[in-house]
Amino acid sequence: MTKNDFITKLRRALAGKLDGAKITEHASYYEEYIEIQIRKGKEEWQVTEELGEPALLAKSILNAERDSRAHLNETKLLALGMHVKSVCLDLGQKIKQKAKDWFEGLR
Repeated sequence: MTKNDFITKLRRALAGKLDGAKITEHASYYEEYIEIQIRKGKEEWQVTEELGEPALLAKSILNAERDSRAHLNETKLLALGMHVKSVCLDLGQKIKQKAKDWFEGLR
């Protein structure tokens, strides 16, 4: 398979599943990779054969993108949880002080 055929098939397999910028990012990466391997002496068809089917590569890319987004969401959720904990601890201290002041006012 030629480099152009490979990249076209990869783009088609990613179409509608990633935004255009991400598709271009991944396609450019593999286009450059193929060109580097050719400069190192490999034949174009050898490089694309080693990369495998573009559709399977696209599935791997989509899985990696999904995992990356999930990790980012987990990180955001953890940061939010830590912020809520901090606010709750601060609020607890304020309530404790108000209660202490109230009880001392009863004496």
